[in-house]
Amino acid sequence: MKFSMNMMRYVFIVLAIAGLIRQANAQDEGGEIKPVEIEIVKEREITLPQANRLFDKIPPRPAEPIKPEISYSFKTLQFNTPEVVTAIRPLRLKQEQAADVNAGFLSAGYGNYASPYLEAFFNTKEDKNKLLGVHAFLNSSGKGPVDGRNSGSGNSGLSLFAESFGKEITLQANAGFENFATHFYGYPEGLEVSRDTIRQSYNVFKLGVGLANARNTAFSYGLGGNFSYLKDKFEAAESTVDLTFKSAYKIKDDQAIELSAAYTLISRKDEGLEAKGRSLFQINPYYAFKAMNNIKFRIGAVVALENDTLDNRDLHFFPDVQVTYPLSPSVDLIGSLTGGVDRVSLQSLMRQNQWLGPAVPIYHTNRLFDLQAMLNARLSGNLFVNAGFSFATLRNLFFFVNDVEDQSKFTTVFDDGTTKRANLFAAINLNYGNKARLTLRGDHFSYGTDTQPEAWHRPGYSFSLNGMYNLKGKIVFSTDIMALGGIKALKTNDDLSQETVSLNPAFDLNFRTEYFVSEKFSVFVDLNNISGTNYQVFLNYPVRGFQAMGGITWSF
Repeated sequence: MKFSMNMMRYVFIVLAIAGLIRQANAQDEGGEIKPVEIEIVKEREITLPQANRLFDKIPPRPAEPIKPEISYSFKTLQFNTPEVVTAIRPLRLKQEQAADVNAGFLSAGYGNYASPYLEAFFNTKEDKNKLLGVHAFLNSSGKGPVDGRNSGSGNSGLSLFAESFGKEITLQANAGFENFATHFYGYPEGLEVSRDTIRQSYNVFKLGVGLANARNTAFSYGLGGNFSYLKDKFEAAESTVDLTFKSAYKIKDDQAIELSAAYTLISRKDEGLEAKGRSLFQINPYYAFKAMNNIKFRIGAVVALENDTLDNRDLHFFPDVQVTYPLSPSVDLIGSLTGGVDRVSLQSLMRQNQWLGPAVPIYHTNRLFDLQAMLNARLSGNLFVNAGFSFATLRNLFFFVNDVEDQSKFTTVFDDGTTKRANLFAAINLNYGNKARLTLRGDHFSYGTDTQPEAWHRPGYSFSLNGMYNLKGKIVFSTDIMALGGIKALKTNDDLSQETVSLNPAFDLNFRTEYFVSEKFSVFVDLNNISGTNYQVFLNYPVRGFQAMGGITWSF
């Protein structure tokens, strides 16, 4: 039976394969598949028996009690540890050495035109209670631009200063001596002169004391007193006493009352002049406050009392008003209307022009009206810009003119009426501390006089540039450029006729290089008036041409 079933299975398989082969051949012969209908019949159904759902919980397994019963006992345990001392020791950092600040320096050099240079400065090192110092210098040239030693000049001085810092007040005192030496070398070309007869020398002695409050309180004050004495080689002598007082009372952070006062007594003696005192007293109270939109106001007045004989009135009143309007946090627009009396003395004139003749007229300048508007801007942390204009009405403004009888000496003349002065100015300051600095300023002036034909020896424009660059702390480059022009002078001809002459524009380029061999020692080279032009700022007085100087500096 088993054999028969196997045989039938084999026969069935063979027949099935033969049928498939036949069908495949039929497709190849016809090239098409005939439609076939296939029917699938599902007859079997899977059935499962119904499950029984249990709702009863499974009972716990019975357990027999433990014998004997377990008992628990609780005991207090004590654990003693050694006492710990919690003493905290702060971390001790390595002491940093303070920067070694030099107490002074000694510098020496020599240049063409027989020009020695010496300078020394010394002050005590940092002390919270006092400061003492001394400064001495010599800067001279044995020769000049006209006839060698006939135009030599020099400047030397010695000054002492001291300050004492207390809990309540600060005291300061100073004393000094300064000498200005020159020659009247503005004589006609080719004239034979004796050098001793044209030599001029000014000696100035100074003493000063002052005190101020040291505490930072709502009320502050300062007092000062100064005495100076000037004597020239001839007969001119002048003594000056100055007394100053300043105080301020802070009402609030944005309100304050301030007061400043100054008294000056000047006594001068000169050829043909008897000693006579010239006094000037000025007081300037004002109230400063801040209004809406952070606008700052300063409202006050200036009262002056003087005894100069050129003006018929001795008592003068001037306004003192200033308004600061912030256009932005870094830009301010400032307008002011002020006035006052500007002190003029033989010493102040001498510092502008050392070729003064004897008994020059001297009067204080009365600023009747001084209107100013300017813009202050801080464009970045290092760049500052200042620009604006001013217009002033002045009385007793002095002008230098050459003496009619001696063209090498100057005297002063005054406008009988008032002088109008307009000034347009702009300045830029770029400051990177000790790394680099650059300052530029330009001014344009115009004068309107009543009786004088011109504003003699007053420049029409001026320009200055000062720059410094420190190259990695080893080489310091610095430069100065000065240019001015529009100067008119009054020339007296041989026939005593006078004419107006225009001085050529002045241009001066200076350059300095200092190389630091070490922290204490450096060498320098100064080049002055590199363009070499003998320009004139005062008629008949050309300046030296190209000048070069080399030297050394020791810091200690």
